[in-house]
Amino acid sequence: MVPLSLFLAVVCALSIWTIAAGCGAKQDLVDGRCCDLCPPGTYMESFCSAQQLVCSPCKEGYFSDKYHLFDRCQECRSCQQDYAEKCTPTSNAKCLCRSGFLCSNNICSKCEENKCVTGEKLNRTDTTLGVGLIKYSYTCEPPPSCPDNTYFYVKENVCKTHREGIDLIHLLLGIGFVFLSLTLLVFLSYACIKSLRKRKAYNNPTEVLAVSTNASDFHLSKEESGLELIVQDESKNNISLGFLHL
Repeated sequence: MVPLSLFLAVVCALSIWTIAAGCGAKQDLVDGRCCDLCPPGTYMESFCSAQQLVCSPCKEGYFSDKYHLFDRCQECRSCQQDYAEKCTPTSNAKCLCRSGFLCSNNICSKCEENKCVTGEKLNRTDTTLGVGLIKYSYTCEPPPSCPDNTYFYVKENVCKTHREGIDLIHLLLGIGFVFLSLTLLVFLSYACIKSLRKRKAYNNPTEVLAVSTNASDFHLSKEESGLELIVQDESKNNISLGFLHL
């Protein structure tokens, strides 16, 4: 026969399971009651009892990113170098390492120097530490030795033949660029000089005009012409009288 104490324990467990199964998706069983969970960005200030559960906002520097019944928020992550995203009441901070450094784990809480040099391949090894934390370890693999007359291309990670024609093309392009630059410089210099001459002529419009001294360029009036004829006639008469006296 089943003891009475065992029977009562089974009944109690079944009743608790039934009540818990009847709680909503955002509820949990507290002291035999289905209580609402605190939303992200808040924490539980008082337990669910005769009154409804009281939730308060997380303080600065703390966060909660899911529905819960915890009496405190989680502390925000502190980054060693840079922040990819700042901490908010509903999300933790995301860290970032500066150029030349590598994250030591999946949350990038610490940074370590990248010791690989140009041409070496960076290899990463992941080690699970539990609680969602994964540690990163790095090794540097040297570049492969290429055969003679070949060159190792770092971006493509392959050995290729180094073609001299590429250097010739670069040389021709450089000469063409220099010639084009000189042509443009000469054109701009000519345009500037021409503009300065026009501006100087505009600012000094007075010009010295050449005056002709040729007598044929002067025109006399009628009175001046007649007087000239009379003077010429008198001169002729005086000359004639002089000859007569002789």
